[in-house]
Amino acid sequence: MTKIKDILEYLTEAKIPFRYEGDTNLEIDGFSSLVYYKKGTLTWIGKANSVPENIDLDDIKLAVIQKELPFSTRNAIITEESKRVFFSILEEFFDPAVSLLKVGHGTYIGEKVRINGDVRIGHNCSIDGEITIEDGTVIYNNVSIVNKVSIGSNCVIQSGVVIGHDGFSYSEDPERNKRMIKHHGGVVIGNDVFIGSNTAIARGTIDDTVIGDGTKIDTLCHIAHNVHIGRSNALVTGTELYGSVHTGDHAYFASATVREQLRIGKDALVGMKATVLKDAEDGQVLIGTPAKPAKGKQGE
Repeated sequence: MTKIKDILEYLTEAKIPFRYEGDTNLEIDGFSSLVYYKKGTLTWIGKANSVPENIDLDDIKLAVIQKELPFSTRNAIITEESKRVFFSILEEFFDPAVSLLKVGHGTYIGEKVRINGDVRIGHNCSIDGEITIEDGTVIYNNVSIVNKVSIGSNCVIQSGVVIGHDGFSYSEDPERNKRMIKHHGGVVIGNDVFIGSNTAIARGTIDDTVIGDGTKIDTLCHIAHNVHIGRSNALVTGTELYGSVHTGDHAYFASATVREQLRIGKDALVGMKATVLKDAEDGQVLIGTPAKPAKGKQGE
C-alpha cells in the first residue's frame, strides 16, 4: 500500500506543479489503466473522451487528471502535465528495482573503450574501438558498438542496436563497378538519449554523425552517415534519415523518410509515413508522399 501523502511529498520535492483535492491520509493499492480500472488503485485521466461509459468517477480511489478537464474524482492530482506526473509516480513508487550486471555474460569490451562512472552493459554485446561511455548509461543485450563512438550520460540503448559501422556510400570506376567508401568519422551521442531496439546509426564519412541531447529514437529506425539530429527530437518507429540530413531542436518524425542532405527546421513535424524531398521550415507540418506543408504550423 502507498500513502497519498507520500506521493504528494514526492511531487512537491520534484517541483512538479499540481493541485490536490481530497483526503491525503488515504492509501492506494497499486495502479491500473482507466479502461481496466482496479478498485483502490491510482489511474490517469488525460482526455475527456478517455473515460469509459461504464466507469463511475466516484469509484476511483485516486486519479491524475489533466488540468483543463471539466470533471474530477474524490481524490485527484490535477496538473497541466498529467502524463508526465502519472508515469513519474509509477517509476518512483511502483517500479521494482532490477539489478543489472556491470557487464553481462558473453560481452566483449575492447582495450580502447573508456567507461566513466556507473555504466551497465547487457549480455552478448560487442563494444570495440575508440569508444567512451559516460555515467548512468544502460546498454541492453546484443548491442554492437564499433569504431569511433561517444555516448553521453544517462542514455538507454535497447537490445539489438548497431552503432558505428560505415554507412552506405560508394564510388564508381568508368565501367560503373562500385567500391565502398571507407568512413573516417564517428558517432557522437549526447546526454539523456533513448535508442530503441534494432535501430542502426552509421558513423560519418569524414565528420561525425551527431545525436543531440534528450533525443528519443524508437525501434527499427535508420540514421545514416553524417546526420545531425538536434536536441529533444522524437523519431517514431521506422523513421529513416538519409545521409547528411540536419534537423533542428524538438523536431518530430512519425515513421517518416527524409531524403539525403535536407534541412528540417526546429519544431517541425513530419507526419505518418511522409516522404520528405525538400527542406522544411521551422515549425512546419509536412504530410503525404511526397510530403507537402499542411495548413498552419505545429501547435497552431
